[in-house]
Amino acid sequence: MAGFIRYKFSFMSLVFHRTRLKSRYILSIFVGLSLGFLLSLACLPLMSVCDNPLSIFSEPFSSSLNLHLLNETFSFRDPFRILSRQARSVVDVTLVDYGSQDYEPRIQPVPSRYNNLTNQSLPTSTQTLNTPKVTRPRYIADELGIREKVLVAILTDTNRLNTFAFFLNQTLQNYVNRLLFFVDEDIHDFPRSMEVISIHDKKTYLKPFYVLKYLAEKMIKSYDWFVLMPDNTYVRGFKLNELLNHISISQDLYMGQSFDDVHAVYCYFGSGIILSGTVLRKVLDEIDWCTNNAYSQDQTDNIGRCILKAAKIPCVNTASNYKFNAYVNYRFEFDTDIERLSRKEEFNQTLTVHPINDLETMLKLQKYFNQVEIDEMTRSISKYEESIDNLSCYAPEGCGNIPWPVGVPPPFKPSSRFDVLRWDYFNETHLYLKTDLDVIDRMKPDDYQDVHEVIEHAIEQLQKKYGIQLKFRKLLNGYRQFDPTRGTHYIIDLSVTDANNIEYIKRAELMRPLGLVEIVPMPFVTESTKIFLILPIYSDEQSTAIRFLRHANRTLFDKETPDKFELLLVHLVTTKQEFSQTQKWFQNIRHEVDLIHHSRNQLLISYHTILLPSSSVNSYTHSTYVLDYFETKLRGNSLVFLTNSYVNIESDFLNRCRLNVIENVQIFFPIAFYQYHPHIIARTHHLTDNSTIELHKSHGWFNSYAFNHMGFYMNDYIKLKKLLLSRNISLISENLYDLFIEFTDLNMLRAPDQSLRVHYHPIKCDSIKQSNTNEWNRCLKQKEKGFASRSQLAMIIIENEQKIKGE
Repeated sequence: MAGFIRYKFSFMSLVFHRTRLKSRYILSIFVGLSLGFLLSLACLPLMSVCDNPLSIFSEPFSSSLNLHLLNETFSFRDPFRILSRQARSVVDVTLVDYGSQDYEPRIQPVPSRYNNLTNQSLPTSTQTLNTPKVTRPRYIADELGIREKVLVAILTDTNRLNTFAFFLNQTLQNYVNRLLFFVDEDIHDFPRSMEVISIHDKKTYLKPFYVLKYLAEKMIKSYDWFVLMPDNTYVRGFKLNELLNHISISQDLYMGQSFDDVHAVYCYFGSGIILSGTVLRKVLDEIDWCTNNAYSQDQTDNIGRCILKAAKIPCVNTASNYKFNAYVNYRFEFDTDIERLSRKEEFNQTLTVHPINDLETMLKLQKYFNQVEIDEMTRSISKYEESIDNLSCYAPEGCGNIPWPVGVPPPFKPSSRFDVLRWDYFNETHLYLKTDLDVIDRMKPDDYQDVHEVIEHAIEQLQKKYGIQLKFRKLLNGYRQFDPTRGTHYIIDLSVTDANNIEYIKRAELMRPLGLVEIVPMPFVTESTKIFLILPIYSDEQSTAIRFLRHANRTLFDKETPDKFELLLVHLVTTKQEFSQTQKWFQNIRHEVDLIHHSRNQLLISYHTILLPSSSVNSYTHSTYVLDYFETKLRGNSLVFLTNSYVNIESDFLNRCRLNVIENVQIFFPIAFYQYHPHIIARTHHLTDNSTIELHKSHGWFNSYAFNHMGFYMNDYIKLKKLLLSRNISLISENLYDLFIEFTDLNMLRAPDQSLRVHYHPIKCDSIKQSNTNEWNRCLKQKEKGFASRSQLAMIIIENEQKIKGE
């Protein structure tokens, strides 16, 4: 009770004296704030001293501390830990105004914490740090560790390369990144689209280990998944790709078909085995143990035992909820078993079928599973179309207002009349108004096949819709439009008859959508390749050659160096008399070259003379004689561009040629801009200087019928020549462009190039008529369209008619 009274008394006293102490509290707070503020101001001038804690000690203590830091290893238990912290001065902090410039990360090496404090100062931003140079790989994929998806290794025999192995190569190459075929002995005669590797060991049971060792040493850094299988196993490439796309690469995986017997931990080799790159890397570490303990002739046992030892994992047939389905039946007969098996969903979802004893069964399985995949895609498309149709009610346009066909992007909407997509009118054999210059043109084989596929599909759909047998009679009207956002649109009017020969006219609207756009991989090329510009000059073209040199001196020669460019001037003669006087003929050209050399003394220009067999040789074959002449004078890896003396080449063209020509892959045939007759141009436009060609529709046209401007590597020409000689085909029988197209697999890059412009010159076609019909037609087209445009010719006719009427 007494304690309670004391507590009450103290509380009442505090209340009683609150008013008296209020002013005292305020005074204490004010004095404390004032003292803190004054002390802060007093410490501000000593910032440089306080920044280095070592400076607050006396000199003897500081020196002893320095010696202690130099001679002993510092630890967290050191009582002077707080004193030995590295000072952070203003020099170490760089302030950058990121609002006024782009952020650019910098790697700043951290200086050594325990430098010699007595002899060296801390590094500053003005000191140069000896940092090792970082060598980066050429491709970003190598630096980021990006790999391809899957490599398939197939064990086969030399006598089955052209049958089973070739079939697997043709059916799988579009679904996997790489295919390798391993054989027991060297072989040189096999399809060139296949990669064959020989193993020089007669022990068959060791063959898989050589394969695993090769893959682990050569391919482990380039691929995520590795598939091993024999050549008598049918594989569905689409299903394999679909399976691997849904499995994570971060796991160790030994996947295949395991049997419910004593070898359940091993995957059956005949059905195919899928290995992850991590498992293959572990196998390489134990490859010696695997070869020493391979005592079985069964490849399943040998491979499984090796993987179990190296990776410590058994065979699995399921990963990421996706199952490896395989069908194994040693008595499988397609004709008798397929009807029963087709009713089983498990067989329709199978990935591999083993074993296949003949190639005919392989082909039948390929056809069957292709139809299975088409049916699956059709059902999937129908499901997606229904889903899109249902979701369209939530779109701003409302229900049912989605573009046809469902799932295809809407039609292109032109922003002006110049962007309106054109419609091509066609019948069964001809295209009308294909271009602004053509009225009617016979269909090319590709166009003909395309149109008739559309007609056949339309007849098939009409029969499904009406449920009667219809027979195609004729195409009344056809319209075709290519939309770059969605595909090719067709509207066709068909005349069809039924079984009673009653005629019906039906209009069908069809769409051929664009497929999946893929990036075509191309080899790495640079602009540093040396190019040899070959300029053939006839005896009557001396002035045009001088004009070429003067124009090239203004636009071309100042951009090129001797290690990147060389000009080869070739005088083409047809008689021995001209050949004997070629040095005299070159005098004017040499004089012009000497003038150029005054300002460009490093320019490489050489002179050559070629005697053609006779004056009756067609002009389109002259390029063959020129290339045969330089075949022994230039190296095989030399890049050449062959043109004529009427051309004007702008500065950026040669670099484009260097990039567009790829050895063993691609050849460049640019479409040059050909000038109209200068007198006709002068009638409608002011033309004072004919040394330059203006890029204008009234000054010329892009001549797609000429093939005398070409760029390629000499090795590609030499290979073509050897191939034609082996088949007893003459090089002068056709144009070089046609020969490359017909007898090689090289890509032909052909496109208009505004930096290649050709002066007007008369075209002669008389000598070509009897030798080559195709060249004869091309020459007539050039002669017809190369004189002037249709509007210019019409104006001349009108003017002449008016003059006649005035007279």
